[in-house]
Amino acid sequence: MQLTQLIHNGVLVPPPPTPRGSVLTVRGRPVQLTPQQEEMALAWAKKQGTAYVEDPVFVRNFLRDFGAALGVDPPLALEEVDFAPALQIVTAERAAKAALTDEERKAAAALRKAERERLREQYGYAIVNGERTELGTYLAEPSGIFMGRGKHPLRGRWKQGAQASDIVLNLSPGAPRPAGDWKEIVWEPETMWVARWQDRLSGKVKYIWLGDTSAAKQEREAAKFDKASELRTRLEEVRARIQRGLEDGDARRRMVATAVYLIDALGLRVGDEKDPDEADTVGATTLRPEHVKLREGGVVEFHFLGKDSVEWHRKLELPEVVQRDLAELIQSAHPPRRVNHSDKHHPTRDKPQLFPNVDSHDVNAFLAEAMPGLTAKLFRTHHATLKVEENLAGSGVQAGSPEYAKWQAVNLANIEAASFCNHYKKAGVNWPARKEQFAQRQRKAEQRVRQCKEQCKAAKEALSAVRKQTREKVAAASSKQHGRVQAAWKKRIERSKRQVGVAEARLAKAEYALGNLKAQAVVASQKRTWNLTTSLKSYVDPRAFYRWGQCVDYDVLGRLYPTALRRKFSWVRTDTDSQEAE
Repeated sequence: MQLTQLIHNGVLVPPPPTPRGSVLTVRGRPVQLTPQQEEMALAWAKKQGTAYVEDPVFVRNFLRDFGAALGVDPPLALEEVDFAPALQIVTAERAAKAALTDEERKAAAALRKAERERLREQYGYAIVNGERTELGTYLAEPSGIFMGRGKHPLRGRWKQGAQASDIVLNLSPGAPRPAGDWKEIVWEPETMWVARWQDRLSGKVKYIWLGDTSAAKQEREAAKFDKASELRTRLEEVRARIQRGLEDGDARRRMVATAVYLIDALGLRVGDEKDPDEADTVGATTLRPEHVKLREGGVVEFHFLGKDSVEWHRKLELPEVVQRDLAELIQSAHPPRRVNHSDKHHPTRDKPQLFPNVDSHDVNAFLAEAMPGLTAKLFRTHHATLKVEENLAGSGVQAGSPEYAKWQAVNLANIEAASFCNHYKKAGVNWPARKEQFAQRQRKAEQRVRQCKEQCKAAKEALSAVRKQTREKVAAASSKQHGRVQAAWKKRIERSKRQVGVAEARLAKAEYALGNLKAQAVVASQKRTWNLTTSLKSYVDPRAFYRWGQCVDYDVLGRLYPTALRRKFSWVRTDTDSQEAE
């Protein structure tokens, strides 16, 4: 979708904290802090009591930047700075907050909410092609200590927030210029961003985008999944080209084809997307010999850290041609001549690479030969969606199945997609306690089912006895008493039937509760080590869930997807229903 109009009020740059005039003792001398220095000191004070301040890299990085802000040299050691005044401010603020009454907290929360709504109304929307559209966010990143993910080497560094003079705005010609000293005003109608700036710490360009509910974003989202669906119809053709590449006489083409094979077969990322200063994480094209081991029987073992420092460890049997190409690449591995690492001291710069000088451009160019527009990421989208569809189809769930069975099926399917994408997370420390709680609740539920079965059996036996008695009494009654006796015992039979119905209803309720509890335990056990939102947000075509839900009478979008993702995929119902109507 091409933008013809984009009007907005710029973005909100967070104001700096109110200066307190703090004085710290640094290397035995009192130092009157500037507002920025004070902001850094207070940010450090707020981290006290956390694991971050026990991390030597985190501490060293912060002290280096704090010392630079103070203008001291050589770099500071922790014992050379007395942060007590900053800690006192943070402690006092926390104590004041804790001392608030319930009414004061509610009043403060109401004021904050009203202010958020005011700012959202001013900055949170844009006029896009004549329609009022929500933005993804309207707030530029504030200053703060960079936390990073995993063992990020920059963790602890000071990340200075963007100012208006750093920010470029995307506005259509004739749009009113928002107040502010903006770096530049441009018009890029083929893009979806409204503001951008370069992060001072990482050097990455950061963006503020149109919201997921915008027509332009939803149209692109649907197009992405349509492209993945096209890959399904042409997958064999694409794989045939990969196979020919694996056997090509040109060594470089074999190299690219091998990387593409791994992306397809293993669901790997390309690998060159990470920042130069990021932790030593790799993907397909950045694998090194140490990450790949050729085992007996055609088995290849892969072991490395993937995105966000998540361990990727898998063994699988690969075709002979792939084994041969990998063996050739391992033997001839050498450092790349063209590298993405600008830091000459980067720890992986001079290490041998399996795919030197191969990057996402090379991979996507190879794939485009087989299918125009095909990218490496589409493999993950296609494969994750297929995992979901296969799991749902194999669940055995039908329209008449209990709700908990449908809930379990969609959750396990999503877990399978997250597992394929390796969206691992560390299990919570309270899982053993939760597991025991599930076990206790299940034992009670099973006991309840047994009791209800006994009650149901007793009620049925009582009904059978009443029926027998009825036959005997009616047979023994005289012709004069026959009608009266039959009517009296018929009431007893009806009363016994009602008791059987009540017992059966209790049993059904108890069995449903037990089944629901078992489903919750199974899902909780399997999802505890997987981040399930990323696959739902970016890789699984929501129409796969929606279509299955239509077949089994289950609202998957309403039950599985969080509110934000339901808004993001609000196009799914209309799109799927219209396709089926055709």
